[in-house]
Amino acid sequence: MADDILKLVEDEEAVACRDLHRGVIISPGAIGDCVMMLPLARFMKDSLGLGGVDFIGHSEYIDFFPGRTCIDRITSLDSIEFHRLFVDHGDFDLEDNDRLIGSLGGYEWVVSFLGHGDGNYESNLIFTVHCSRGAEITLLPLEPADGFSGHTSEFHVRSFIEANSPDETDEAGEANEAGYEFDGREVLIRPHPSDVQCGRELLASVGVKAGGRIVLIHPGSGGRSKCWALENFCGLADMLAAEGASVVFVLGPAESERFDAGAMSVMEAAGTCISGLDMCQIVQILGCAEVFVGNDSGISHIAGGLGRAVVTVFGPTDPARYRPVGPGVRVFQADMAGFDGIHPKDVQDAARLVCGILDD
Repeated sequence: MADDILKLVEDEEAVACRDLHRGVIISPGAIGDCVMMLPLARFMKDSLGLGGVDFIGHSEYIDFFPGRTCIDRITSLDSIEFHRLFVDHGDFDLEDNDRLIGSLGGYEWVVSFLGHGDGNYESNLIFTVHCSRGAEITLLPLEPADGFSGHTSEFHVRSFIEANSPDETDEAGEANEAGYEFDGREVLIRPHPSDVQCGRELLASVGVKAGGRIVLIHPGSGGRSKCWALENFCGLADMLAAEGASVVFVLGPAESERFDAGAMSVMEAAGTCISGLDMCQIVQILGCAEVFVGNDSGISHIAGGLGRAVVTVFGPTDPARYRPVGPGVRVFQADMAGFDGIHPKDVQDAARLVCGILDD
């Protein structure tokens, strides 16, 4: 009995000790950037034995992370005075009980995608964090280096390893990441048990019944040049509807501003439109769809991370670097002409691809 109690106490102490060892990722990136950092967060947590990894970013993009991903807590980037870290290091000053120390202290590992290449930021960040405790601090670039042929998520992990193992390189100067292998089919996001039911209720509110062959289409992206012409998406929707699918266009703030009344009418004739959703609600309706179709966008990365069947339309960007991570992702390489106007052959090919998934 005494041995059992001692073992229980030791286990609780080990858990408490591990929970004190925490890491944080600081990112100014958009939705897709943040989702592509989840493999790094998982690698940090597993390889460093951290009790948790937090995320500081644009909270409207990442509020669904805790409880659904390996990220334990989020903090809004705007709630921390990061602008102070960009001043000349000689002019940087901290007060007793400074809010910067309170916001960034307490971590054993700090990875910042903010301020990469800025010597003042790096020096001031190190000084601030070390006012609380000794910590390992790594600044990483958002984008892969020239000549890197892999995925952005893989680049993040390998850059982290190389930055923290400078002596472990081969003759070509490449990092020897023993035991690390990038898994582009990893499920990064696991929905809450209630998410699917909430998604069904959201779709029902716009007249879409659960149980049908639902295809979600997100025709937007953070960059206009990455958006397949709306006419192509609407042509795809018409073909899928003819095959018995319920097509739902998911519109974010950018699309609501971009599309005029005429474009909205075309989409409403081709399918059902739903808008005004936050990221948690996007996750919920994605859980109800058989297939998601979208551009190289943040929503496509969420759909892929959820393990959904995803068709991502690529044109000007490189799918080898930017395709969503996930087991059900298929890349549709559209003709560049289709990013300026209607491209009937691409529409037909995309329809055959989506119908093939629906029939599997």
